[in-house]
Amino acid sequence: MQLTLLGATGPIGRQVLGQALAAGHRVTVLVRDAARLPQRDDERVTVVVGDAARAADVEEAARGSQALICALGPGKDYRSTLATRTAGPVLEAMAAAGVGRLVWLSALGSGGTARRQSLFQAAASKLVMGALMADKGVADETIARSDRDWTIALPVMFGDGRATGGYRAIPLDGTRGRVGGRIGRADVADFLLCAAAGGRWVRRRVILTR
Repeated sequence: MQLTLLGATGPIGRQVLGQALAAGHRVTVLVRDAARLPQRDDERVTVVVGDAARAADVEEAARGSQALICALGPGKDYRSTLATRTAGPVLEAMAAAGVGRLVWLSALGSGGTARRQSLFQAAASKLVMGALMADKGVADETIARSDRDWTIALPVMFGDGRATGGYRAIPLDGTRGRVGGRIGRADVADFLLCAAAGGRWVRRRVILTR
């Protein structure tokens, strides 16, 4: 496939890019600083320098792609508004570029999904990341109201390590109970890539855990 990836220099995005290239895909990445991208000279990677909050930059990166994966993250800024600043421009750009498939990285605890977190993780998220999770929740709703073929990924707390393929993908709607645990970033990346290449999780919000 020809994919567009936002957040390629972040911890999840780096995993997505590596796995995508290993699977034989070609990837256009939108980055602020190309020097931070180890694969910038790979012939299978097209680099667009720009800002994911600018629709024109996202559109340039999205042209010709079959799917867009947004793996943007706030780093350690727990008051970041990155999600709401990028959701609208990403949707606008995808429509202009004629890209229908969107895989959007969020988090379990965003908006109303806190009801599905373990009690410990829900309390920790509210205490430390309340503003961030609220922002992600607003962005998730923006994506869900769109006419794109979206999937919203809701991973639990992150861990490290190699991809295992042994994680669980649990639909947010249609199941009950609280979900805790951890999931490796490599497994999250595997889900994002598999979702972009398939149609199983179209217009679904999906909890990811081990």
